[in-house]
Amino acid sequence: MPDDALWGGRFAAPVHPAVQEFTNSLPFDRRLVRHDLLASLAHARMLRETEILAGSDSDLILSGLSEMLREVETGLEVEGPDEDVHTWIERTLVERVGDAGKRLHTARSRNDQTAVALRLYVRERLEDILSGVAGLQRVLTGQAASFRETFLPGYTHLQPGQPVSLAHHLLAHVASLGADAERLRAAHRLAGVSPLGAGALAGTSFPIDPTRSAALLGLDRTFANSMHIVGDRDYVLDAAYACAMLSVHLSRWADEIVLWSTREFGFIELDDSVAQGSSIMPQKKNPEAAEILRGKSARAIGNVTALLALMKGLPLTFNSDFQEDKERLFDTLDTADWSLAAAIAVARGVNYRTDVMEAALTGGMLTATELADHLVRRGVPFRRAHHQVGEAVRLAEEGGVELWELDFETLRTCCPSAGDDVHEVLRPQAAAAAHDSPGGPAPGRVLEQLQEVDREVAALEAWLDGRTDPPIRRAHLEERLLDAALS
Repeated sequence: MPDDALWGGRFAAPVHPAVQEFTNSLPFDRRLVRHDLLASLAHARMLRETEILAGSDSDLILSGLSEMLREVETGLEVEGPDEDVHTWIERTLVERVGDAGKRLHTARSRNDQTAVALRLYVRERLEDILSGVAGLQRVLTGQAASFRETFLPGYTHLQPGQPVSLAHHLLAHVASLGADAERLRAAHRLAGVSPLGAGALAGTSFPIDPTRSAALLGLDRTFANSMHIVGDRDYVLDAAYACAMLSVHLSRWADEIVLWSTREFGFIELDDSVAQGSSIMPQKKNPEAAEILRGKSARAIGNVTALLALMKGLPLTFNSDFQEDKERLFDTLDTADWSLAAAIAVARGVNYRTDVMEAALTGGMLTATELADHLVRRGVPFRRAHHQVGEAVRLAEEGGVELWELDFETLRTCCPSAGDDVHEVLRPQAAAAAHDSPGGPAPGRVLEQLQEVDREVAALEAWLDGRTDPPIRRAHLEERLLDAALS
């Protein structure tokens, strides 16, 4: 095989076409080209600074890589006969700068090269997804702020349970998104280890400076063990799991959109811009985007399962099985990003029918627990109060009235300790307002939740705003490109 290939000196015969096609990853790993070029720039600069490479060679390498990065960022397509993106970069570099380009791979393996490019990619995409999470939180909290004193049934087992405010209900979904943001940021941090310098598995005999390479790439730290880092894909699983949990939460919210937009519930109506029709039934207005959001969660869950199965039996260190992690990871990140954009559009297109919600407060005996609590405050043990209220509920159902509509004497036959003010505390709005425990639905507590969410989202947005390009890319963007890269 020719000596300008990444490997082949040991082989006397070319790779069989079927094997070549089967092992070719360029069609999907070419999306890592920008991140691989950044990592290559950082590696080349470190080689120059440690004098592992002569200045004349590193000048050509840095200049050639910078030119390639500029072209890729302005639309250059990665195409060719190469087996992967790393081969494409090296071949293209050698074509442009000659034999100096063959020195780029000094003190580096495709194993640590692949890992660092993928880590950079994962962190960048997680930042995009986190931006979408913050955007959806902003939409839902903005709506919640308008409905602190709009009440509706809260459900358990999909049966009416207790009255809550619409704001409180929306903030429950915001809290799930807050947990997603924590997981996504944790995955981002765990991906922030630079594997450059680990080589194939045993480091290198050259006097490299891995800390410098990590700093140039804006990564947080270096590896502790070269064997571990090249065989590690935990960060891929962490990112995929965090996105799968996000997809599950979006699915639960979307399921509610589907349910609430039915004629049977009627709690919301979707704007025409986020609903779709039927090819045969002209009257239909279907929540198809929300339904597809539910479906996308299955895809994200399946990808996590596939990645776990991929990793479970692999020996240390690097194995070509890792090639299979890219498409599952890429699909998961793409799905999360795309789903958030759709969810934000749908959320903005929801019109809440507060009159229907208020009407639903009757008919479900929603304040039965409030009656039990009233009796407990008057000295009745809770279990006895529970039994007495159950009898009162049966009487109200037989009479076709709500608990607060039972006349006082009838109520006292079941609940002899009931006070004169019992009817006031049994009204749904009063019951919800009385639930003033931390995190509860009382308007004051909801205001506290809104303020806390605003602080959390603002902190996330500030963190995202503070994220900058890797130092090596900032140098690349300087007008005096090479001088900046070598300064």
